[in-house]
Amino acid sequence: MFHLSPSLLCADQMNMASQVEQLEKLDFDWYHIDVMDGAFVPNFAFGTDFVQSLTDFVSKPIYVHLMAENPANHVEAFAKVGADYFCFHIETTNNPFRVASEISRHNMKAAVALNPFTPVASLESLLDYVDVVTLMSIEPGFSGQKFMDFTYEKIMRLKELIEKRNAKVLIEVDGGVNGAIAKKCIDCGCDVLVGGYFSLFDKNGSLVENYQRYLKDIGEASISL
Repeated sequence: MFHLSPSLLCADQMNMASQVEQLEKLDFDWYHIDVMDGAFVPNFAFGTDFVQSLTDFVSKPIYVHLMAENPANHVEAFAKVGADYFCFHIETTNNPFRVASEISRHNMKAAVALNPFTPVASLESLLDYVDVVTLMSIEPGFSGQKFMDFTYEKIMRLKELIEKRNAKVLIEVDGGVNGAIAKKCIDCGCDVLVGGYFSLFDKNGSLVENYQRYLKDIGEASISL
């Protein structure tokens, strides 16, 4: 079984409420919310006001993927508006343990993200302090990029590290994932798939059609809740 997380950055921004209403009727695990500061990545997206509005509207957990410098400075703000998961990039801090501890102190689940060319070995000692590791399979900042094939090897290496430490950590893959790629990621040990332009929000179909096709491509009757 695997987990599915729709990326609202890929939703129709002019019809967000309608898209979320449709998503609420589907089986998935949490909403993936990209927060960008224009510094760590060359783009801007979402913030605390959006997360606050979403928490008043949805029934499923919210996973904040922070692509910003100084992540510890933003933990409290997102905790106050109801985020359930807080994911920071390991490249943005010299003290990831402090950030993970701060996240847990604010009663959120801690997650850490790695850019495509950051080796998984860089977070081995952090695995005891986080619940999820997000492997970026594209350069962060913009949706719609092509999946980087070496991500498969990173998934397998990370899975080995997790099993070696007997840690309870989910592996999430984010970026350029269609049905065929998703199946390969799962086979390599991925637990969570971020649904974006190449899957749930493919403009050639409706959300429901895309969702059903995605599950069919992966070969799963249902997803894990």
